[in-house]
Amino acid sequence: ATPNHWHALCGIWAMQAGKHAYIEKPVCHDIAEGTALIVAAEKYKRVCQVGTQCRSSAAVRQAIQFLQEGGIGEVKFARGLCYKRRPSIGPLGDYPIPPEVDFDLWSGPAPFTTPRLTRPRFHYDWHWQRLYGNGDLGNQGPHQTDIARWGLGLDRHPDSVITYGGRLGYQAERKDDDYVDAGDTANTEVSIYDYGDKCIVFETRGLSVDNSADEEINRLFRSNKGNKIGVIFYGTEGYLVQRTYSHCVVYDKKFNVVKEFKGGGDHYGNFLDACQSNDPGKLNAPVREGHLSAAISHLGNISYYLGEKNKMSVEQAKKILADVKSLDDNVATLERTVQH
Repeated sequence: ATPNHWHALCGIWAMQAGKHAYIEKPVCHDIAEGTALIVAAEKYKRVCQVGTQCRSSAAVRQAIQFLQEGGIGEVKFARGLCYKRRPSIGPLGDYPIPPEVDFDLWSGPAPFTTPRLTRPRFHYDWHWQRLYGNGDLGNQGPHQTDIARWGLGLDRHPDSVITYGGRLGYQAERKDDDYVDAGDTANTEVSIYDYGDKCIVFETRGLSVDNSADEEINRLFRSNKGNKIGVIFYGTEGYLVQRTYSHCVVYDKKFNVVKEFKGGGDHYGNFLDACQSNDPGKLNAPVREGHLSAAISHLGNISYYLGEKNKMSVEQAKKILADVKSLDDNVATLERTVQH
Protein backbone atom coordinates (compact mmCIF):
# COMPACT_ATOMS: atom_id res chain seq x y z
CA ALA A 1 0.00 0.00 0.00
CA THR A 2 1.10 3.57 -0.62
CA PRO A 3 1.53 6.21 2.10
CA ASN A 4 -1.70 7.93 3.14
CA HIS A 5 -1.09 11.05 1.08
CA TRP A 6 -1.21 8.98 -2.14
CA HIS A 7 -4.34 6.91 -1.35
CA ALA A 8 -7.03 9.10 -2.88
CA LEU A 9 -5.21 10.19 -6.04
CA CYS A 10 -4.14 6.62 -6.85
CA GLY A 11 -7.74 5.52 -6.42
CA ILE A 12 -9.11 8.31 -8.60
CA TRP A 13 -6.57 7.64 -11.36
CA ALA A 14 -7.36 3.92 -11.25
CA MET A 15 -11.09 4.54 -11.64
CA GLN A 16 -10.47 7.07 -14.41
CA ALA A 17 -8.57 4.31 -16.21
CA GLY A 18 -11.55 1.97 -15.87
CA LYS A 19 -10.14 -0.05 -12.97
CA HIS A 20 -11.87 -1.05 -9.78
CA ALA A 21 -10.01 0.17 -6.69
CA TYR A 22 -9.19 -1.28 -3.28
CA ILE A 23 -7.84 1.51 -1.08
CA GLU A 24 -6.31 1.02 2.34
CA LYS A 25 -7.44 3.04 5.32
CA PRO A 26 -7.55 5.92 5.76
CA VAL A 27 -9.11 6.08 2.33
CA CYS A 28 -7.97 9.70 2.06
CA HIS A 29 -5.45 12.05 3.63
CA ASP A 30 -8.02 14.80 4.15
CA ILE A 31 -11.77 15.26 3.91
CA ALA A 32 -11.83 16.90 0.46
CA GLU A 33 -9.98 13.92 -1.01
CA GLY A 34 -12.60 11.56 0.39
CA THR A 35 -15.38 13.53 -1.24
CA ALA A 36 -13.50 13.44 -4.56
CA LEU A 37 -13.19 9.65 -4.33
CA ILE A 38 -16.93 9.27 -3.86
CA VAL A 39 -17.57 11.46 -6.91
CA ALA A 40 -15.05 9.47 -8.98
CA ALA A 41 -16.58 6.11 -8.06
CA GLU A 42 -20.03 7.35 -9.06
CA LYS A 43 -18.85 9.12 -12.22
CA TYR A 44 -16.84 6.20 -13.59
CA LYS A 45 -19.21 3.55 -12.21
CA ARG A 46 -16.39 1.64 -10.55
CA VAL A 47 -16.23 -0.58 -7.48
CA CYS A 48 -14.23 1.07 -4.67
CA GLN A 49 -13.62 -0.91 -1.49
CA VAL A 50 -11.91 0.51 1.62
CA GLY A 51 -9.50 -1.53 3.74
CA THR A 52 -11.55 -1.43 6.92
CA GLN A 53 -11.39 -5.21 7.14
CA CYS A 54 -13.61 -5.54 10.21
CA ARG A 55 -16.58 -4.81 7.95
CA SER A 56 -16.10 -8.36 6.62
CA SER A 57 -15.36 -10.01 9.97
CA ALA A 58 -18.04 -12.53 10.94
CA ALA A 59 -17.50 -11.74 14.62
CA VAL A 60 -17.91 -8.00 14.16
CA ARG A 61 -20.85 -8.28 11.77
CA GLN A 62 -22.74 -10.59 14.14
CA ALA A 63 -21.88 -8.41 17.14
CA ILE A 64 -23.13 -5.24 15.42
CA GLN A 65 -26.37 -7.00 14.48
CA PHE A 66 -26.77 -8.14 18.10
CA LEU A 67 -26.13 -4.58 19.28
CA GLN A 68 -28.61 -3.02 16.87
CA GLU A 69 -31.27 -5.55 17.83
CA GLY A 70 -31.07 -4.29 21.43
CA GLY A 71 -28.73 -6.92 22.83
CA ILE A 72 -27.28 -4.57 25.46
CA GLY A 73 -30.21 -2.20 25.68
CA GLU A 74 -30.11 1.37 24.46
CA VAL A 75 -26.67 2.40 23.18
CA LYS A 76 -25.64 5.99 22.58
CA PHE A 77 -21.93 6.00 23.42
CA ALA A 78 -18.87 4.18 22.06
CA ARG A 79 -15.20 4.46 22.98
CA GLY A 80 -12.41 3.57 20.56
CA LEU A 81 -9.01 2.66 21.97
CA CYS A 82 -5.51 2.66 20.56
CA TYR A 83 -3.40 1.87 23.61
CA LYS A 84 -0.33 0.86 21.64
CA ARG A 85 3.30 1.58 22.45
CA ARG A 86 4.96 3.75 19.81
CA PRO A 87 8.62 4.57 20.52
CA SER A 88 10.21 7.78 19.30
CA ILE A 89 10.99 7.64 15.59
CA GLY A 90 14.33 9.29 16.26
CA PRO A 91 15.60 12.85 16.45
CA LEU A 92 14.51 15.53 14.01
CA GLY A 93 17.35 16.14 11.58
CA ASP A 94 18.63 15.85 8.02
CA TYR A 95 19.02 12.30 6.75
CA PRO A 96 20.06 10.95 3.35
CA ILE A 97 17.22 10.12 0.99
CA PRO A 98 17.68 6.50 -0.15
CA PRO A 99 19.37 6.60 -3.58
CA GLU A 100 16.68 4.38 -5.13
CA VAL A 101 13.92 6.85 -4.14
CA ASP A 102 12.61 9.57 -6.46
CA PHE A 103 11.60 11.92 -3.66
CA ASP A 104 9.54 14.19 -5.91
CA LEU A 105 7.53 11.22 -7.19
CA TRP A 106 7.21 9.78 -3.68
CA SER A 107 5.94 13.14 -2.36
CA GLY A 108 3.39 13.30 -5.17
CA PRO A 109 0.30 15.27 -4.09
CA ALA A 110 1.78 16.27 -0.72
CA PRO A 111 2.69 19.96 -0.31
CA PHE A 112 5.97 20.70 -2.08
CA THR A 113 9.09 20.82 0.05
CA THR A 114 12.75 20.94 -0.82
CA PRO A 115 13.78 17.27 -1.10
CA ARG A 116 14.62 16.53 2.50
CA LEU A 117 14.24 13.59 4.84
CA THR A 118 13.82 14.67 8.47
CA ARG A 119 13.35 11.22 10.05
CA PRO A 120 15.92 8.41 10.36
CA ARG A 121 13.76 5.67 8.80
CA PHE A 122 12.33 6.40 5.38
CA HIS A 123 9.58 3.78 5.32
CA TYR A 124 6.62 3.52 7.71
CA ASP A 125 7.60 6.42 9.98
CA TRP A 126 5.97 8.84 7.54
CA HIS A 127 2.82 7.88 9.52
CA TRP A 128 3.93 10.29 12.24
CA GLN A 129 4.60 13.30 9.97
CA ARG A 130 1.43 15.13 9.01
CA LEU A 131 2.42 15.96 5.43
CA TYR A 132 2.21 12.25 4.65
CA GLY A 133 0.44 10.50 7.53
CA ASN A 134 -2.24 11.10 10.13
CA GLY A 135 -0.77 9.77 13.38
CA ASP A 136 -2.38 6.83 15.13
CA LEU A 137 -5.74 8.61 15.12
CA GLY A 138 -5.62 8.21 11.33
CA ASN A 139 -3.62 4.98 11.24
CA GLN A 140 -5.28 2.68 13.77
CA GLY A 141 -8.25 4.94 14.40
CA PRO A 142 -10.26 4.37 11.20
CA HIS A 143 -10.75 0.71 12.09
CA GLN A 144 -12.22 1.47 15.50
CA THR A 145 -14.13 4.64 14.63
CA ASP A 146 -15.66 2.79 11.68
CA ILE A 147 -16.98 0.09 14.01
CA ALA A 148 -18.18 2.71 16.51
CA ARG A 149 -20.03 4.71 13.85
CA TRP A 150 -21.48 1.53 12.33
CA GLY A 151 -22.74 0.24 15.65
CA LEU A 152 -24.30 3.57 16.63
CA GLY A 153 -25.98 3.92 13.24
CA LEU A 154 -24.29 7.24 12.45
CA ASP A 155 -24.34 8.15 8.77
CA ARG A 156 -22.92 11.66 8.90
CA HIS A 157 -20.15 13.86 10.25
CA PRO A 158 -20.26 14.88 13.93
CA ASP A 159 -21.79 18.17 15.02
CA SER A 160 -18.63 19.19 16.88
CA VAL A 161 -15.20 17.87 17.83
CA ILE A 162 -12.77 18.71 20.60
CA THR A 163 -9.30 17.17 20.92
CA TYR A 164 -6.51 17.46 23.46
CA GLY A 165 -3.11 15.82 23.69
CA GLY A 166 0.38 16.19 22.30
CA ARG A 167 3.56 14.42 21.29
CA LEU A 168 4.68 13.74 24.81
CA GLY A 169 7.16 11.81 26.91
CA TYR A 170 10.11 11.25 24.63
CA GLN A 171 12.25 13.90 26.31
CA ALA A 172 11.58 12.34 29.71
CA GLU A 173 12.36 8.86 28.40
CA ARG A 174 15.77 10.07 27.27
CA LYS A 175 16.30 12.43 30.19
CA ASP A 176 17.10 15.09 27.61
CA ASP A 177 15.04 18.29 27.69
CA ASP A 178 16.46 19.35 24.32
CA TYR A 179 15.44 16.18 22.48
CA VAL A 180 13.09 16.80 19.52
CA ASP A 181 11.37 13.80 18.02
CA ALA A 182 11.02 13.78 14.22
CA GLY A 183 7.27 13.22 14.37
CA ASP A 184 4.73 16.04 14.49
CA THR A 185 1.52 14.10 15.13
CA ALA A 186 0.15 13.40 18.60
CA ASN A 187 1.17 10.21 20.41
CA THR A 188 -1.20 10.94 23.31
CA GLU A 189 -4.60 12.20 22.23
CA VAL A 190 -8.29 12.19 23.14
CA SER A 191 -10.96 13.26 20.66
CA ILE A 192 -14.61 13.78 21.65
CA TYR A 193 -17.18 13.64 18.83
CA ASP A 194 -20.66 14.99 19.54
CA TYR A 195 -23.49 13.63 17.36
CA GLY A 196 -26.36 15.22 19.22
CA ASP A 197 -27.89 12.38 21.21
CA LYS A 198 -24.90 10.09 20.56
CA CYS A 199 -21.16 10.35 21.16
CA ILE A 200 -17.87 8.73 20.15
CA VAL A 201 -14.60 9.16 22.05
CA PHE A 202 -11.28 7.97 20.66
CA GLU A 203 -8.21 7.62 22.86
CA THR A 204 -4.64 7.33 21.55
CA ARG A 205 -1.84 6.33 23.92
CA GLY A 206 1.62 5.75 22.49
CA LEU A 207 3.80 5.66 25.59
CA SER A 208 4.03 2.70 27.99
CA VAL A 209 0.58 1.14 28.13
CA ASP A 210 1.17 -0.78 31.36
CA ASN A 211 -1.13 0.29 34.17
CA SER A 212 -2.60 3.21 32.21
CA ALA A 213 -6.21 2.00 31.92
CA ASP A 214 -8.84 2.15 34.63
CA GLU A 215 -10.41 -0.89 36.28
CA GLU A 216 -13.44 -0.89 34.00
CA ILE A 217 -11.38 -1.02 30.80
CA ASN A 218 -9.00 -3.61 32.26
CA ARG A 219 -11.92 -5.87 33.14
CA LEU A 220 -13.55 -5.47 29.74
CA PHE A 221 -10.28 -6.37 27.99
CA ARG A 222 -9.37 -9.02 30.60
CA SER A 223 -5.91 -7.57 31.00
CA ASN A 224 -4.16 -5.11 33.29
CA LYS A 225 -1.20 -4.56 30.97
CA GLY A 226 -0.22 -4.44 27.33
CA ASN A 227 -1.86 -3.08 24.20
CA LYS A 228 -5.59 -2.51 24.13
CA ILE A 229 -6.99 -1.87 20.67
CA GLY A 230 -10.72 -2.05 20.13
CA VAL A 231 -14.14 -0.54 20.74
CA ILE A 232 -16.40 -0.47 23.78
CA PHE A 233 -20.13 0.10 23.34
CA TYR A 234 -21.92 1.21 26.50
CA GLY A 235 -25.52 0.02 26.76
CA THR A 236 -28.17 0.43 29.42
CA GLU A 237 -27.98 -3.34 30.02
CA GLY A 238 -24.32 -4.09 29.45
CA TYR A 239 -21.25 -3.69 27.26
CA LEU A 240 -20.17 -4.94 23.85
CA VAL A 241 -16.40 -5.01 23.36
CA GLN A 242 -14.65 -5.50 20.02
CA ARG A 243 -11.34 -6.90 21.25
CA THR A 244 -9.77 -8.13 18.01
CA TYR A 245 -10.59 -8.45 14.33
CA SER A 246 -12.25 -11.82 14.99
CA HIS A 247 -13.46 -11.63 18.59
CA CYS A 248 -16.20 -9.60 20.29
CA VAL A 249 -17.47 -10.08 23.85
CA VAL A 250 -20.76 -9.09 25.50
CA TYR A 251 -20.80 -8.35 29.24
CA ASP A 252 -23.62 -7.58 31.62
CA LYS A 253 -23.39 -4.58 33.96
CA LYS A 254 -21.50 -6.70 36.51
CA PHE A 255 -18.83 -7.64 33.91
CA ASN A 256 -20.04 -11.22 33.54
CA VAL A 257 -19.55 -12.63 30.04
CA VAL A 258 -22.96 -13.07 28.42
CA LYS A 259 -22.04 -13.90 24.84
CA GLU A 260 -19.04 -14.09 22.51
CA PHE A 261 -18.72 -13.73 18.76
CA LYS A 262 -15.80 -15.29 16.90
CA GLY A 263 -14.76 -15.61 13.28
CA GLY A 264 -12.91 -13.73 10.57
CA GLY A 265 -13.84 -12.97 6.99
CA ASP A 266 -12.59 -12.48 3.45
CA HIS A 267 -12.48 -8.75 2.77
CA TYR A 268 -10.49 -9.17 -0.44
CA GLY A 269 -12.90 -11.88 -1.56
CA ASN A 270 -15.81 -9.52 -0.98
CA PHE A 271 -14.06 -6.91 -3.14
CA LEU A 272 -13.37 -9.40 -5.94
CA ASP A 273 -16.95 -10.64 -5.88
CA ALA A 274 -18.19 -7.08 -6.33
CA CYS A 275 -15.66 -6.52 -9.14
CA GLN A 276 -16.67 -9.67 -11.02
CA SER A 277 -20.32 -8.68 -10.92
CA ASN A 278 -19.54 -4.96 -11.33
CA ASP A 279 -21.89 -4.36 -8.41
CA PRO A 280 -20.74 -1.84 -5.75
CA GLY A 281 -23.84 -2.79 -3.76
CA LYS A 282 -22.12 -6.03 -2.74
CA LEU A 283 -19.27 -4.23 -0.97
CA ASN A 284 -18.98 -4.52 2.79
CA ALA A 285 -16.90 -1.33 2.98
CA PRO A 286 -17.87 1.02 0.14
CA VAL A 287 -15.98 4.25 -0.34
CA ARG A 288 -18.61 6.49 1.27
CA GLU A 289 -18.47 4.49 4.50
CA GLY A 290 -14.68 4.63 4.45
CA HIS A 291 -14.77 8.37 3.87
CA LEU A 292 -17.12 9.05 6.79
CA SER A 293 -14.96 6.97 9.13
CA ALA A 294 -11.68 8.49 7.91
CA ALA A 295 -13.23 11.93 8.37
CA ILE A 296 -13.63 11.20 12.08
CA SER A 297 -9.85 10.92 12.29
CA HIS A 298 -9.27 13.97 10.12
CA LEU A 299 -11.65 16.14 12.15
CA GLY A 300 -9.98 15.03 15.36
CA ASN A 301 -6.57 15.93 13.97
CA ILE A 302 -7.81 19.28 12.66
CA SER A 303 -9.05 20.08 16.15
CA TYR A 304 -5.67 19.12 17.58
CA TYR A 305 -3.65 21.07 15.01
CA LEU A 306 -5.75 24.21 15.50
CA GLY A 307 -5.14 24.17 19.23
CA GLU A 308 -1.73 22.54 19.60
CA LYS A 309 -0.11 25.81 20.72
CA ASN A 310 -2.64 26.23 23.52
CA LYS A 311 -0.86 25.10 26.67
CA MET A 312 -2.69 24.69 29.97
CA SER A 313 -2.49 22.96 33.32
CA VAL A 314 -4.41 19.81 34.15
CA GLU A 315 -6.70 21.83 36.41
CA GLN A 316 -7.45 24.29 33.62
CA ALA A 317 -8.21 21.41 31.27
CA LYS A 318 -10.57 19.86 33.82
CA LYS A 319 -12.56 23.08 34.05
CA ILE A 320 -12.89 23.30 30.28
CA LEU A 321 -13.75 19.62 29.76
CA ALA A 322 -16.36 19.70 32.52
CA ASP A 323 -18.40 21.99 30.25
CA VAL A 324 -17.84 20.05 27.00
CA LYS A 325 -20.92 18.23 25.75
CA SER A 326 -20.25 14.51 25.88
CA LEU A 327 -21.75 11.22 27.05
CA ASP A 328 -18.36 10.33 28.53
CA ASP A 329 -17.00 11.37 31.92
CA ASN A 330 -14.59 13.84 30.34
CA VAL A 331 -12.69 14.59 33.53
CA ALA A 332 -12.17 10.89 34.35
CA THR A 333 -10.83 10.27 30.84
CA LEU A 334 -8.48 13.24 31.21
CA GLU A 335 -7.21 11.92 34.55
CA ARG A 336 -6.60 8.50 32.99
CA THR A 337 -4.72 10.18 30.14
CA VAL A 338 -2.58 12.20 32.55
CA GLN A 339 -1.73 9.01 34.43
CA HIS A 340 -0.58 7.50 31.14
